[in-house]
Amino acid sequence: MKITIIGQPCSGKSTLAHMISERFNIPHIHIDNFWFEAGGQRVKPDNQEEMERVRSYVKKKVEDALKQDDWVSDGWYSRVQPLISERADQIIFLDIPLCRRLFNHFKRMNKPNRHKELSKWDEIKFFYEIIKRTFTKSQKMKNFVREHKNDVKILKNYKEVEIYLKTIS
Repeated sequence: MKITIIGQPCSGKSTLAHMISERFNIPHIHIDNFWFEAGGQRVKPDNQEEMERVRSYVKKKVEDALKQDDWVSDGWYSRVQPLISERADQIIFLDIPLCRRLFNHFKRMNKPNRHKELSKWDEIKFFYEIIKRTFTKSQKMKNFVREHKNDVKILKNYKEVEIYLKTIS
């Protein structure tokens, strides 16, 4: 079983991946963790050399993780998503509305196991990022979904996610 879960920030990708990982006892490839391991959150976007170092690190970690027989991945990193998707048995796109995603972020900000690399201020600033990415990244993501329309299962709300979880085996 090889499943990749994509979607906008705070759509529930990691939560769903964690549930699948636990249920089927398969590795969870949490791409955000690779980004944080490489120090991506501290790199200024205009520092091309450092950005490329972080991207190379993430790509290498993803390539290594994909060598496993079974896995579930979550995250939308357009530079590695084609690599992940070509190996996946299933591609899940969580197409959750912006207002719900903002609420999700508000709820998760105080979770004790949240990214330790982030300060409270980083979490507050991420509200802006959620909105910004919705408008700047959504077309690229929708194009990806359209290009892979025969392979992608689109889930538009958490009731559909619940039904999906009951049907996978």
